[in-house]
Amino acid sequence: MATIIVDGNPLEAPEGAPLLEVLRHAGVYIPSLCYLEGLPPYAGCRMCLVEIEGTRGFQLSCTSKVADGMEVRTNTRELAETRKAVLSIILANHSDRCLTCHRVVKCKPGDTCLRDNVVTHRCLTCSRNYRCELQTTCELVGMAGFEPWVGEARSYYQTPPPPADRANPFLEFDPQMCIICTRCVRACDEIRHTGAITLASRGWHARIEFGAGGSIHDSNCDFCGACIDVCPTATLMEKPNKWAASETEGWVPTACAYCSVGCTISLGVKKGRGVIVRPDPANPVSRDQLCVRGRFHYDSVKYDQRLEQPLVRRDGELAPASWDGALDAAATRLAGIAKAHGPGAIGFLGSPFATNEENYLLSKLARAAVGTNNIDTTIGPVMGAAASALRRAFGTEVLPADMTGLAQAKTVLVVADDLESSHNVACLRVKDAVVGNGARLIVVTPRWGELCDFAEVWLRPQPGEEAATLVALTRALAEATGTEGLAKTPAPDLAPQLAQDVQKAVAILSEAPPEAGRVAIVYAVAHLGPQAAGATAAALSNVGLLCCGPEQAPRSLFVLPPEVNGWGLRDVGVAPDLLPGYRSPTDEAARREVEAAWGVGPSSPGLDFDEMLAAARDGRLRAMVVVGDNPLLFAPEKARVRECLSSLDFLLVIDSLLSDTARLAHIVLPDVSPFGKDGTYTSGDRRVVRLRSAVAAWGEARPAWRILAELGARLDRDANRWAYLSPDLIMEEMAVLIPLYNTARYDDLESGSQQAFDSYQPHAAVVQPVALEATVAPGDGLVLTTGRSLYTSWDAATIHSPEADKLHREEFVDVNPLDAARLGLQEGEEVALADGRAEVSIRVHVTEAVQPGVVFVPLYYDGGAVTALFARDGLLPRVKVAVRALA
Repeated sequence: MATIIVDGNPLEAPEGAPLLEVLRHAGVYIPSLCYLEGLPPYAGCRMCLVEIEGTRGFQLSCTSKVADGMEVRTNTRELAETRKAVLSIILANHSDRCLTCHRVVKCKPGDTCLRDNVVTHRCLTCSRNYRCELQTTCELVGMAGFEPWVGEARSYYQTPPPPADRANPFLEFDPQMCIICTRCVRACDEIRHTGAITLASRGWHARIEFGAGGSIHDSNCDFCGACIDVCPTATLMEKPNKWAASETEGWVPTACAYCSVGCTISLGVKKGRGVIVRPDPANPVSRDQLCVRGRFHYDSVKYDQRLEQPLVRRDGELAPASWDGALDAAATRLAGIAKAHGPGAIGFLGSPFATNEENYLLSKLARAAVGTNNIDTTIGPVMGAAASALRRAFGTEVLPADMTGLAQAKTVLVVADDLESSHNVACLRVKDAVVGNGARLIVVTPRWGELCDFAEVWLRPQPGEEAATLVALTRALAEATGTEGLAKTPAPDLAPQLAQDVQKAVAILSEAPPEAGRVAIVYAVAHLGPQAAGATAAALSNVGLLCCGPEQAPRSLFVLPPEVNGWGLRDVGVAPDLLPGYRSPTDEAARREVEAAWGVGPSSPGLDFDEMLAAARDGRLRAMVVVGDNPLLFAPEKARVRECLSSLDFLLVIDSLLSDTARLAHIVLPDVSPFGKDGTYTSGDRRVVRLRSAVAAWGEARPAWRILAELGARLDRDANRWAYLSPDLIMEEMAVLIPLYNTARYDDLESGSQQAFDSYQPHAAVVQPVALEATVAPGDGLVLTTGRSLYTSWDAATIHSPEADKLHREEFVDVNPLDAARLGLQEGEEVALADGRAEVSIRVHVTEAVQPGVVFVPLYYDGGAVTALFARDGLLPRVKVAVRALA
């Protein structure tokens, strides 16, 4: 540490630290309009001037480093006047009349400017008024009345400004507000590693441009909004609610609901509605970054599109009902079916979109109030398969991997359909490792994604054959490291180019540093294909054990669920073979622990999701309770799912939206939106993130935890077991029953902190055989795949909104140019995809992102339309389809 003197006061600071950051952290105001903390100084605005004893003239604090004995002055009269002069140069090419006016506080938006009759833009008519860094700087520096240019010809207001770009739904770019600070350029390039923004031309003509100078949506911008956060003026603004956002009534810290990274956000609210989102640094993985979903999907569904009152089916139609009437009717129907056909005639579906507290109550409702283990979720098959592979390898599926270490890794292996789209901020941390830490990246994916451009080796198998590629990789790695056993396993038959790339990947992994945290293996589980999920997780566990050893392997493997709360729902027992806390229902001692908390509990494993559908079809399952899930969006073979749900004697759906599943229900109870919930999610690396209710409920909607508590009180013999007044009481009960959450009580919880792993530490290190999937049967047609996309909103897709993808980039089937030429297909032409059972109409996008013989349709397109083409027993995420042009 060094000791410096600042304005006569001693201050300790790290030797060599940027002086500007040290002064700011000490509470000393230093103006700066171009500096970004954590990035190298740009020194463009020249505003951060200070006096340093022993140096000539004024120095820039952003480029000065702390040295022991340094004497710094920040508030002399000469400094103040010089800062004003520098700022006046910046304002020379900006609409400055309000910024230098002493009476601006007395003006109203409709007033005429009395200082300059050519003024066309004022702070009072700017959507960033009072949240503009340039405006604040002018006030603190004292620019009111400072006019060194008086008498000179003015140029700004007589020069026609460049047109603003407002052509996309998310981001506005107004060049006339720009002061050429280049913060946006550096944030896009050095923080996001995207490079969509550039500084074009020179001198008087210097300007900020997107892409090659065209519109924003024609560039490679992915609308993360990082440029908005760093822009000191109104040049870059969020387009939705930009005027309402200038008058927020408060900011509520909560969490994003759109992937399992678990990014924490602050939601600005006005009159009970969300109007703007900013990153919240509570989760150290996301820190100050979000993706387009986290920043802009908060209003993808308007309030009046959500359910506002209970609905009960009468004469074949869903009609409004009272809460007491709907709850009483639901409890009566469920109790009647349980009495007539047994508890096993009722099934329950939880949701990866529901909070931990809601899923916990659903698990309790099924087991304690009804008496069945028939509980699962539509992502249960893939999550269960991946979790089983982890348990075989490490003795537990609870891995203590920490994603904050991703950026420090030196070797990274990523297996995902497109990590950039499915888990955007996790992908960003992988890019950080490559760009900032020199990491060597291996990507395994059949489809091109942006992360492939950062890879040293891209392994490109056929869809669904990722596990076979990893088995070949593991076998070759075993040979290279001299590991016995695996080297003798049969080698999968790979294409020549893929086999060569596998050897390159083996060379990288063989040279991986042995130190802890230097190898990272990232697996994004897909929504479909349980066999592929299990085989891939098993193969990656083997790779981890070979590269990292038994102690570090479980800390180096990141298994990311396909939706936000995939791990949380398994923690609380939303699985037919799991009680809360990963207890087995067949384990007598474990069952007694649950019975001590709940009073009762069934002893035999229940039906999983697929088994529940089969039981509904043959009449063994008579009723189902669905909380926040939508099988008609996520589950394969849509027609069969619809038939099974329609055959039920009673279907109860708790949801905030009238989904396709809800439309089949006998009773629908309205939940609140994710931003109206109190509770927690558990992220992909097992961080418990806190949700706080930020927006008002629409109409009579109630949070799902309250609905489940009231339903449980009606069904359970002991209503006192359901006397929850708030979700924090549910977490109190969870913390006792589930050791993973014993530090997650709301009073103790630090949002974004990892779970308590003590009782769940890995205790095995087993290299396991991998059951490889069969290849796609030969024949006519193309191989269809699907996966998560970046821009389409889950909420809006649920109700088939035409604006689910506001950019309209993901409303196409991707077709390779060779296949398009062979089939005579043109860009934008509408085609039908058919498998003999179902057909999906969609337009064509010709791209080399997919391989010849393969087509790709986004999972969320038209409310999951593509799942109609996948078979229910399709263990792999692929199917053969015929493609024909529509007239």
